[in-house]
Amino acid sequence: MASEGQSKYSDRGGRRLALSRIGTLALAPAVSGGIAITGAMPAAAQSTTPALPNRDAPAIGSIIRLPRTRLIDGSIREPDFWKGKVLVLELWATWCPFCRKQNPVLDQLYRENVGKGLEVLGLSIDRSEDEIKKYYAETGYRFPSTRYDRAWWEAIGKPKGLPIIWVIGRDGRLAQVEVGELFAEDILDFARLL
Repeated sequence: MASEGQSKYSDRGGRRLALSRIGTLALAPAVSGGIAITGAMPAAAQSTTPALPNRDAPAIGSIIRLPRTRLIDGSIREPDFWKGKVLVLELWATWCPFCRKQNPVLDQLYRENVGKGLEVLGLSIDRSEDEIKKYYAETGYRFPSTRYDRAWWEAIGKPKGLPIIWVIGRDGRLAQVEVGELFAEDILDFARLL
């Protein structure tokens, strides 16, 4: 449900979709309930690969061409894996306190809905896969994760802020973008798109 300050959109089925905070907080120097990714990043966040510049997400309703993805466990997800499913993507980092608060709810969403056609995929901006694997071992999360790379940047952009959530509907179209930490009920509400 969109709240004050959100722009509402409808998909072809007449469902109400929201693009929130992207036009306001994403452009602000600081993000309430999230981290603006501007200027120097913590040492743990600095990658061995060149940083990708901020880039707005595609427009709501755009078809998203998902890339071939190698997960941190070494398995490969071909783009067809997500065909006909709702896909919730989260840009996150192990050092992000807002991500640490949000990830347990994303894991709950995944566990409760994976058999119903909803997938969650973490897109980590951490420096190494070892850091991500250690985090997963400590937390016991089951939703899969990969490193955010140029292929994902080309597919979905990178608005300013952290965490960022993109929701892609069963039809392969971008349904929602959220910048900053979400309330648990907002995350669990992504299941409405099933």
